[in-house]
Amino acid sequence: MTDTNFVRPGREPLAQVPGPGQRFVVAGGETFSDTDPTTQERVATVRSSTPSDVDEAVQRAAHAFTTARWRNDGAVRARVLFHYAERLRADRDRLAELLTREQGKTISEARSEILGSAEMVEYYAGLARAVYGRSIALGDDAHGVVVREPVGVVAVVTPWNWPLTLLVRSLAPALAAGNACVVKPASLTPAITVEGLELLASDPELPEGILTCVLGPGDVVGAALVSHPAVDMVAFTGESTTGIDVMRRAADDLRKVALELGGKSPNIVFADAKLDKALDGAVNAIFTTSGQICTAGSRLLVEAPVYDEFVGRLVERAQALRMGDPLDPATTLAPLVSAAQQRTVLEYVDIGRKEGSLLTDTDVPVEGILERANFVAPAVIADLPTDSRVVQEEVFGPVLTVHSFSDEAEAVRLAEDTPFGLAAGLWTSDLDRAWRIGRALRAGTVWINTYHHFYAEAEVGGFRRSGLGRQQGIEGLFEFTETKHLNFDSKATLWCAPAPISPARWRW
Repeated sequence: MTDTNFVRPGREPLAQVPGPGQRFVVAGGETFSDTDPTTQERVATVRSSTPSDVDEAVQRAAHAFTTARWRNDGAVRARVLFHYAERLRADRDRLAELLTREQGKTISEARSEILGSAEMVEYYAGLARAVYGRSIALGDDAHGVVVREPVGVVAVVTPWNWPLTLLVRSLAPALAAGNACVVKPASLTPAITVEGLELLASDPELPEGILTCVLGPGDVVGAALVSHPAVDMVAFTGESTTGIDVMRRAADDLRKVALELGGKSPNIVFADAKLDKALDGAVNAIFTTSGQICTAGSRLLVEAPVYDEFVGRLVERAQALRMGDPLDPATTLAPLVSAAQQRTVLEYVDIGRKEGSLLTDTDVPVEGILERANFVAPAVIADLPTDSRVVQEEVFGPVLTVHSFSDEAEAVRLAEDTPFGLAAGLWTSDLDRAWRIGRALRAGTVWINTYHHFYAEAEVGGFRRSGLGRQQGIEGLFEFTETKHLNFDSKATLWCAPAPISPARWRW
């Protein structure tokens, strides 16, 4: 139902980055424009950082980490993060509009992203006072205390598809653990990142330098950041090839890395599944964020007895998605983030058309706002060989491949037939089967009779080419700590002869 109060904002830019008061942003280079994927209008004027700006930002963070009481005061960290969560919720509408205009996603999804980000921050605010260690009795005169300490300066490098959620998923636990952070957002979504961070940076209890931000292209600004000798850890979320390059650069000084990378996730539907729910799940899995999400269920595997029925209904649902202005609540499929991303996805659609059977109409109407926007119509493709690029590579668009399988063994074989292992979906009414298949799949998250439900308390991450380490949950906090053993010895001398062992000790 269309909101009768819907009015698209005018052509005036929404932000200037960095703006007045945004002293946490270190950017003194050239300016560039940030454009709306729907209208191609300017959303923000952004000043890029230079390599010297990166050095200044990192040095600020290093100084703050060593001099501020931040790393040893969990109560302060908790208060700052709780206040940040409150400010995100209070500013939801403004931030959601900026997010939609800059990234292109629907306004309902943008609002959900803001609220989900607030929940993530709030969860780690609660953990900021609970970074516990343990004690060990090592003998009558020796004790060990194992503590978790912050790593130091953490570079947080984030993507454009869920720019706030994927930012706070690393930033919140890094700060909760007591680190100082330098953020480098994607160049396609700098405004929403900086505007969102301003709500944190303005907190009077946040020490100067604990949060800094640099802006600009990854091959210049990002490379300078992850290679900086004063950076102790890199948390990167993004495409797998770039993540591998980040790991190589970090290896020069043995920096710690946490990588959440690409995916090519299978979504497996057995004949005994609740098909209506599975159909909703399959649509959600691939068309959320117009397919621009690393956990997209982009390979649909359907058991043979229900394949024709299920795929036919799915095609109908895909064709019914409404392309339009993402600020209009009636829009259900948003444009892609950029013209370059649109071209890339259309190339995959062309490959699918040549190598398989295209089941949907992929023509985009040339009328009104659709003429200017970066739209790609939903593409459902059958009959592709398993080695097709469309099957094997992360497309990052509304492109779904569909395949039939005959039994559990074939389902697992098809599901595992890519180098990725980020997520998977599984639909069945058989609990034993769910357990068997769930254990067999090498993926960081396996959704059973659901899809794309995330929880701050539950870890996510990838196997194989999908990354290293875990985000969210308690493990997400521990990623940003180092483990230290403090060994206490109260013996009178360094070398004490061990007490003799009585033969009676060995009697049964």
